[in-house]
Parts: sequence; structure tokens; C-alpha cells
Amino acid sequence: MDDRTGVRNGRAPAGAVHAGERLRRAAWARLRAWPGSARGRFGRHLLEQHTIEYIPLAERRGKVWHLWPIWFAGDAHLATLAVGVIGLALGANLLWTTLAVVGGCALGTLFMALHSTQGPQLGLPQLIQSRPQFGYYGALLVWVVALVAYIGYNAFNQVLATGAIRQLAGREVASGPVVMITFAVLAAAIAAVGYHWIHRAQRYVAYATIALLLVFTVGAGRSLPLPADTWRFGDFPAIPFMVQFFAAAAYQLSWSIYVSDYSRYLPPDIGVRSSFFWTFIGAFVGGVWMMLVGTLAAAFSPHAEIPAALQTAGEAVWPGLGTALLFVAVLGLLTITTLNFYGASLTLLSIADCFRRTLAPARRRDSSAWPSPWPWPARSPSRRPPISSTGSRTCSPSCCTC
Repeated sequence: MDDRTGVRNGRAPAGAVHAGERLRRAAWARLRAWPGSARGRFGRHLLEQHTIEYIPLAERRGKVWHLWPIWFAGDAHLATLAVGVIGLALGANLLWTTLAVVGGCALGTLFMALHSTQGPQLGLPQLIQSRPQFGYYGALLVWVVALVAYIGYNAFNQVLATGAIRQLAGREVASGPVVMITFAVLAAAIAAVGYHWIHRAQRYVAYATIALLLVFTVGAGRSLPLPADTWRFGDFPAIPFMVQFFAAAAYQLSWSIYVSDYSRYLPPDIGVRSSFFWTFIGAFVGGVWMMLVGTLAAAFSPHAEIPAALQTAGEAVWPGLGTALLFVAVLGLLTITTLNFYGASLTLLSIADCFRRTLAPARRRDSSAWPSPWPWPARSPSRRPPISSTGSRTCSPSCCTC
């Protein structure tokens, strides 16, 4: 026994350890809450602290209505616009295309919004939740397929963004490779900052998009000259209708691979119904509205490319509106590419976690003075699930991150 420190056999008394731990946690809590501190500014308000691990209840925050702008803006961009052109391109008129878009979006968004309700309840990213169903290593197949989907979506988004920016700036001014690289760097930078700033960016884009779409929708009903048979039922175009219906449904359903990534920070007591409602209303309205804008633009300029058709239709409603619509659509394309980068980084971490433990212990993460600016944690000692009698690793269904 050391008379000065009270240490016996190299160990401090239990009471002293607990008191020290309480003091340390209280000090960090005060430092995080102090708005003038670097930790308060950057740790709480700028850089995200978590990746694929469970979000502690003490760090859950946000409002459930924040789900509608992130998914409204997630649908209100040029890629969604292109989906609304399919029915017209195959020979259906505007009426049948509209019915197919509304029905398909309702079906796909239903299942997508149901997945969103898992985020607040489990506090985990969407694809990590597949481990209990597919197994610790079996989920790799799901994650690889999702990663391919992320790559495909971002490649398509970059092509659309390049065409739109060159439409705005002039083909002689905007270089294709430079536009693609700049677009990708901006999207990756927002993704690196993390969850809360992605939500903020989506809200700003949603508000601007709604304002411009309202002006366009009201003006299009009065100003755009459309073909005479636009709103006639006529013969039922079975193939164009079904292709448009399932294209819209599949497009909305494709968000299911990461929809709860953006609700996992919400408190678990918000309720399943409210998280379902706000996700559904945002994704459904954004998807239907933007697809129908694409349908109108294609009906007005059937031989133009998508960016040019949108700009031409907007200019026909109000001078300068087409340019503003196209610019906001590019911003929406930028933020949805950010969501894809963010989801892809979580998927890569999940894949890496199957072979080497990547989750930082909670105590070590809480005691770090400065957060990492990158969306992946520091390495920590490898921890694998226990090996069963058959030689395979097992995973408890109640612990998705093992």
C-alpha cells in the first residue's frame, strides 16, 4: 500500500477509479458543449464522429420532419427527370405516363419508407442490418451488389451533370473531364463532412427546388402548348405503361439500400409511423413531381436532350426560369451523388469489418480530443465473432455489428 496515493498492488481503489472516470466524462461534456471551443465547433457541429457502429442514445438528435427534405431533394434532380421520359419515349401519351409514374412511385416508396423506420429503432446503417439475415460473411454478397449500384449511379450522375453544366456554361467553355472531376470532388467533400451537414445541404436544396417547381408547374399549365391527344385515354398502351410503372417503382425502391443511413441519428422514441410518413411524403412528392416535370419537358421538346428540354420548357414559361431550374437540378444531382459517396464509404467499411475489426471502442472514441476528418475510423484491435463447432463464425441476431 502506497500511503500517498492509496494504490494497493499497482491498482487504485475502485472508488477512486470511478470518481476519476466521472470527472473525465464531465470535463469532456463541458468541453463539447462550450460553443467557443474547437471541440464544440468542430466535434459537434462539423465533422461526424461515427461510421458503421451503433449510435449511442446520448448522441441521438434531430427532428423527424428532417426526413422529408432529404428525400425530396434526393429525388428532385436530373436523374429522376430522365425516368419520367421513358413512357413518352415508348409511345404513351402524357396521361398514361402520369398514371404510371404516380402508381409506380407509390409502390416503390412504400417499401423504401418502411426501411427508413429501422434507422431510429436500431441506430445502425441500412446494410449492416442485413448481417442477422445473411450471416457475418453472407452479407458480403449484398454489400458488393450495393457497391456496384453506387458506382453505377454516380457514373450516370456525372454524365448528366456534365451535360447540364455544359448546357448552362456553353460547350466551348466547360470541359467534360474537368466538370466530372470537379463535380466528384465537391460531392466527396460534403460526404466526408458527414451526416448532419448532408441533412443541412439537402434542406437548402429542397427549399429552392420547391420554389422553382411551383413557379414552373403553375406556368406550364398556362403557357406550354402540348399535343392535342395529351390528356386523352384512347387505347391502353400496355407495354409503355408497364415499363414506366416498374421503372418508377424500381427507381424509388433503389433508395432502400441506404435509406436508414439518414435516420439512424434520430431518437428511438419518435415512432415508426412518423418516420414512415415523413420519408414517404418527401420521396413520393419529390419523385412524382420531378418525373412529371421530365414528362412535360419531353412532351414539349421531344427531340432534345434532357438538360436542354428542361431549360427550353422553363424558358417558355418564364424567361430565365429554365436556367434557374437546370441549375437547381444540378445542385440536387450533386447532393444525391454525395449520398451515394457516403453510402459507398459505409459499405466499404462494412466489407473491411468482415476481415479486420474497424470499429473504434466507445471509450477510446469519446476520449479523442480531435475527430478525424475522414469517414472511416482508426484501426483498433481485431475482434471476431466466436467460432462454432462447425468451424464457421457465428453472429448474434441482436448485434448487427458483431
